[in-house]
Amino acid sequence: MTDARENWTRRAERLLAKTAAGRIPVVIAAPSGAVSGTVLLVHGRNGAPAQPHIDEIAQVYLERGWRVVAPELPNSSALPESGPASELTFTRHTAAAGQVWDWVAQQWPDDRRGLAGHSIGGYAVAHLGARLQPDHLLAVSPPMSGMVLLSARRAMGPNAVAEVEREAPLYRAEMESADASGAIGRVTAPLAVVTGADDGLVPLKDARAYFAAAPNGRFFGSLPGQHHCPVGPACRTMLAAALEAMGA
Repeated sequence: MTDARENWTRRAERLLAKTAAGRIPVVIAAPSGAVSGTVLLVHGRNGAPAQPHIDEIAQVYLERGWRVVAPELPNSSALPESGPASELTFTRHTAAAGQVWDWVAQQWPDDRRGLAGHSIGGYAVAHLGARLQPDHLLAVSPPMSGMVLLSARRAMGPNAVAEVEREAPLYRAEMESADASGAIGRVTAPLAVVTGADDGLVPLKDARAYFAAAPNGRFFGSLPGQHHCPVGPACRTMLAAALEAMGA
């Protein structure tokens, strides 16, 4: 059955968030009724707010009354104006997301504020969550470290490693040192993980390790037959259950 829903970004507002490091485009949508809070939704490597798996997360938040703020972070090949994808690093991705969080806090200082992230967006929000103590943290297909992603690529074969070395050499170099395990252990807010059971980039055991490292883990769900970017009705149901479990 075809899902005829309109992508959330088509009814969203696009602004430039003024941050300490410059202006970062953000896509913002509010629910039709009362606002429960504001969530910062962080895409992954070569991600964008309009991608189907990010749309899936945004729609569930909107249905539950949350305002969604999704930045177009630097160095994504899916965002031609964001700068060279070859210059992406874990550190820069996390820092840029943090700068948008600071902007969100200035815009809606009295809101409950949550964090959500996909892939290395999940890595980024772990670091932010340890520092900022949000209302809750949702991670979709999250790697706990760069080595999780590098090991998965090595298991795929030399071409998979060569691809990332060619496309994002700085990111590839940082894979061996990027680590969010300590940060996850300092996230006291309710945390949930949703992942594809057949994810080749963040294998199920590694998504479980991310969840197990959290002191306040509330929900872990894996979707059979889904890979790194889960979508579809079953995914929406699981995301909604994750938010319910966290009181979001």
